[in-house]
Amino acid sequence: MSKNVPSRERAFDIYKEARKKEPKTRLVTVLPTAEIEAIDEWGVPNGMESRTATIRYLLKFALEQKKAAGPNGNQTPAASKAE
Repeated sequence: MSKNVPSRERAFDIYKEARKKEPKTRLVTVLPTAEIEAIDEWGVPNGMESRTATIRYLLKFALEQKKAAGPNGNQTPAASKAE
């Protein structure tokens, strides 16, 4: 065995450490087909590696925009149209 390849036990330890750094929770959601197509149509040309990566990026972007908008930025687009 090559000295550069970690043992199976060490590889498992590396995997466990990586999972500890960023805990994940599975989220299952149902979206209309048109919304999934729009996500795919945006993600592919913008270099996203997967649909999941695209959704993560868009969620993070939206949350950052809300945060940057300050206390008055908590309204959803639908709520602001109603006023």
